[in-house]
Amino acid sequence: MRRAICSGILAVSAILFIVMGILVTMFFSQIIDNFIYKELVLKVGGETYEMWRKPPVEPQMKVYFFNVTNPRDFLQGEKPIFREIGPYVYNEKWEKVNFTWHPNGTVSYQPTKTFFFNREQSYGDESDLVQTLNIPLISAADQMKYAVKLTRLALGSMLGVLNQETFTVRSVRDLMWGYNDSLFKLAKDVMPPENVVPHDLFGLFVGKNGSAADGVFTISTGAKSMSNYAAIDNWNGMTKLPFWQADKCNRIVGTDGTAYPPDLTPNTTIHMFNPELCRSLPLVYHKDVVHNGVAGYRFGPPTNTFDTPATNPDNACFCPPGTMERDGNCGTQGLFNISSCKFGAPMAISWPHFLYGDPKLLENVEGLSPDPNRHGFFLDFQPKLTIAMSAKARMQVNLMLSKVEDIKQVVGLREMAFPLFWFETGIDKLPEDVNQKLKMVAEMPEAARAGISYSMFGLGGILLFCVALMIWKRMKSKSYGAGGMNNADVEFEKRTDAVTVHKTNGKSRSAEESTDLPR
Repeated sequence: MRRAICSGILAVSAILFIVMGILVTMFFSQIIDNFIYKELVLKVGGETYEMWRKPPVEPQMKVYFFNVTNPRDFLQGEKPIFREIGPYVYNEKWEKVNFTWHPNGTVSYQPTKTFFFNREQSYGDESDLVQTLNIPLISAADQMKYAVKLTRLALGSMLGVLNQETFTVRSVRDLMWGYNDSLFKLAKDVMPPENVVPHDLFGLFVGKNGSAADGVFTISTGAKSMSNYAAIDNWNGMTKLPFWQADKCNRIVGTDGTAYPPDLTPNTTIHMFNPELCRSLPLVYHKDVVHNGVAGYRFGPPTNTFDTPATNPDNACFCPPGTMERDGNCGTQGLFNISSCKFGAPMAISWPHFLYGDPKLLENVEGLSPDPNRHGFFLDFQPKLTIAMSAKARMQVNLMLSKVEDIKQVVGLREMAFPLFWFETGIDKLPEDVNQKLKMVAEMPEAARAGISYSMFGLGGILLFCVALMIWKRMKSKSYGAGGMNNADVEFEKRTDAVTVHKTNGKSRSAEESTDLPR
């Protein structure tokens, strides 16, 4: 009886361990995920919030200028010859400021970037000189491209009075952070209000250093759902931009690029909204990567991101208003016209060195050589948390030149994309302590799930084996008991040899005894 009870307890325990092993296999990951999601929610005082507010990384921006070596020959019809100079390296400090928390699970803030010139890692000093096109002059001439002849002649005369020339030589510092320009100042007084630049100096990065020029972002904190974690709810109070021809292109989707929803898969398409690019940029899976022992996925823009509608129909609504009607096409493959959101300036974005662009872009210039490894745009994510372990955002800024009659300062210019500079911003790696946490998040849950479930299955199997062994012994014991009586009978018969035992009503009679009686 005691053995039966013991066997029953062991059997029940074995079943419980196996069931627990199955439950751990099925639900342990979900339990860990819920814990991780809770920690990811952006809230004051949380570790994730502090890392998001002030990332513990060392980002850098590297700028490369295209110095024109043959300006006179170019104006006489020759190809422009460029010599790339750089990098000019700037250490960056990222921080989000001016927070407002909303009851619907969103938070508003302003991202800021502060730049510090790193002379040791730079090609030269900020005093280095660069020869390039006079951007304010080219922009003014482009504005008058379709004006009447008299107006164009008047502009040419005014440019002569202001001593404006087609090319200019400026220091890296001036080109980056701004310089006084007489034409630029005059333009602020005569241009339509919607085309007036909100700066007194002209520079490629003027107003960007230490300011909140990128506007106010309102994003989801993840408190309501992780599916839209860090997703932009609105930017500067807008859910769509006013620049493009359809809501599809104007829609603000994705994140600001510093955080993404967790559980990234190769089949996911994520988006990054960049105010300077005036659009949301899609990012798709490229390949698997490993950083410091942590496995991840490399994501980047599709190679057809800047294609014309002929090869990428999704880009049809990015055509500037009137372009198709006036020119019969929507630009050139590899160029993204941003004049609509840059105060009418004839500017276009491309990948560095016209990577993935129309071959004609390279045929029109000398000195450029695209290389996907050096000029590609990518982010390497740890997929569980979708945290970037390494990132290189690379873009090139170009002037879109046109032939303009009756303005002598631009005589010799023709239809082409004229590269000005390209830049790279991002991080090479994460701090060691952050990398270790990512490694733990990547490996520990699965190791713990496997360890616990295997332990449960192992204990359950051992207990079942013990129960089976006890049952087998019990059955064997019963078998020996029954078989022992029969063997005794056989031995008894062997020893008595000729003795015949008769059982009648409980009595036995010996044949040998009867033979000993007297006859």
